Amino acid sequence: MKKTILILLLCSLLTGCPGGKRAPKTRSTFINGDYLCFSINKNDVLDYYVIYSSENLKSPIIKASDNINLNVSYPNTCINIKWKYGYSYTVSYGLNNKDYHHEFFIDNNGMLTHTGEF
Repeated sequence: MKKTILILLLCSLLTGCPGGKRAPKTRSTFINGDYLCFSINKNDVLDYYVIYSSENLKSPIIKASDNINLNVSYPNTCINIKWKYGYSYTVSYGLNNKDYHHEFFIDNNGMLTHTGEF
């Protein structure tokens, strides 16, 4: 009986703590040259964004919203950003109080390849 309780206790410890913050879902952004839109739907509200690059791993953030609660809709959900070719990028953003991310690579010819799952 003691072994059964001990095994159940160990199994519950190995499953982790429930109720934590969920991982962000993968959601594509709209990228056209140096123009990035988090959403083109006027009903969507952008909460925040952070853009990471593989160019400088010591300081990977290349652009971020100054305010955690932007509360803006299209066309203010779009920004201009100068991409450097040959690097991977991750865009983390909040839209309608949900967290999302988009991972992609821009090769030396400027071709964009999605690297995250969709």
